[in-house]
Amino acid sequence: MHGPSGEPSTAGAPGDPGPVAGPGAASSGLGSGLGSAVAPPVRGPAGSASGPAESASVPGPASRTTLRVAGAATALVLVAFTMPLGMLATIVPDLHAGDVGRTWILSSMSVGLAGALLVAGSLADDLGRRRIFLAGLAVFGAGAIVAAVAPSVLVLSLARALQGLGGAALLASSLSLIAHAFPPGPTRVHATGVWGAMLGVGIAAGPLAGSLIADAADWRVAYVALGVLSFAALVPGSRGLEESRAPERRPIDAVGAALLGGGLTALTAAVVQGNAAGWGDAVPVVAFVLTVVLLGAFAVRELRSSAPLFDVRLLARAGFTGALIGSFALGVAVLAFMSYVMTWMHLALGASVVGAALWGLPWSVVAFAVSMRARVLGRFLTPRAQTAIGLLVCAIGLMAMRGLGADSGPAHLAPGLAILGVGTGLLNAALAQAAVSVVPPSRSGMGAGANNTARYLGAALGVPLVVSLLQTGTADRLGLGQSAPAAATGAMNALLLVVAAIALGGAILVLVLLRPARDRVSTTTEKALA
Repeated sequence: MHGPSGEPSTAGAPGDPGPVAGPGAASSGLGSGLGSAVAPPVRGPAGSASGPAESASVPGPASRTTLRVAGAATALVLVAFTMPLGMLATIVPDLHAGDVGRTWILSSMSVGLAGALLVAGSLADDLGRRRIFLAGLAVFGAGAIVAAVAPSVLVLSLARALQGLGGAALLASSLSLIAHAFPPGPTRVHATGVWGAMLGVGIAAGPLAGSLIADAADWRVAYVALGVLSFAALVPGSRGLEESRAPERRPIDAVGAALLGGGLTALTAAVVQGNAAGWGDAVPVVAFVLTVVLLGAFAVRELRSSAPLFDVRLLARAGFTGALIGSFALGVAVLAFMSYVMTWMHLALGASVVGAALWGLPWSVVAFAVSMRARVLGRFLTPRAQTAIGLLVCAIGLMAMRGLGADSGPAHLAPGLAILGVGTGLLNAALAQAAVSVVPPSRSGMGAGANNTARYLGAALGVPLVVSLLQTGTADRLGLGQSAPAAATGAMNALLLVVAAIALGGAILVLVLLRPARDRVSTTTEKALA
């Protein structure tokens, strides 16, 4: 979770403005082909030419409308992503969810995001960013309404996956719309900074809003509100957004998108079911086999395609692979951990649902604040150094939360959560830049999309790991005769050691792989990537 994250950053190497110049430009690395975001004008909804902002220095009404609508939709996606963190304790008994169901509720939107982010940006560039944005709002709103009336865990998980698909379209197209509406310069710097800030607002507001609504009314009301807001945004979106698209249209790789989405879903299912039923059970075994077949077919197809959804030859660049490892480590060690820790506070430490959400604010608020300021570090630190430092700080924050005892309360976690927020903020500001600074300019959008796919895939796979380690650790300690509070806190201490080790390992790999020097790849590969 995205999380997901509020991540203002630059989008290129130092001295290179990258796809979108200025802080926050590729803050989530979302959107494909942002280098072509300011494209020749096409006719807008009213039939008038739609180009960049009316003035290079003062944004006009159309530009301001674009920023308001795109920013609000971006925040809405992150609210939906993090909202279950504050409502899970009420959703589980209502839907009679077991351990597997709880895990799927938390992971399902990550699966939708991870499977759709690469293709969503390409669709926006080719079919029209306004069109994909509006379609994303409709799909996102439909998913919210289905979630509101979900009679079972299966239906709720599928609805959240649908929200992930719509959310990917919104995140990928919103930044491109802003880049088209604001010409390069101070106005775009400000606009993309606001966009990045809205990511942070969504992360911070989601758990608290969800817990407050669930406590005052019902968790289903929260999803109704998301649906209403999504459909309401269609009105200013259809009237105020101007259409734009890339000057050259690339073929849409629908088969590649289906193979990738299916493979990532099968992989998540294998991990979730393997933790629940045992790794030798037929379901996870079949899911793992399906994962290999689908992702293998995807790799073969992309290698042969003249317009690949993801050029797997980019993996020949150690720096690019290092950036993906950093994003994946953030997803597993931080986003997955934060996806469950508030529920754990409620179940194990006795915090109220609202209280647990409030105790999560040290992480989300600090991460937002640091993300907004961390762009200054780009003047002094390379993406490699900032990414490694961010992961190291995350590891320190996770270790600072250890030492829980049977009489500990949520306050014990607060200092470590704040430190974890610092590391998350540093990573949010560095990872997108790291991903695109080591690929050719023509592949910048693809690099940014892959960066976020790795992040949300890490979150989707990390949630079952977190839940499994806590449950088995608690059960083992209860079997040894420990009290319930001692068993729960002991399991959390052990989990914190594991996720801290993952963050530290990610930092080491980033330092080794994300080298500033030019990667040594074959001449054939270099020509293919150019």
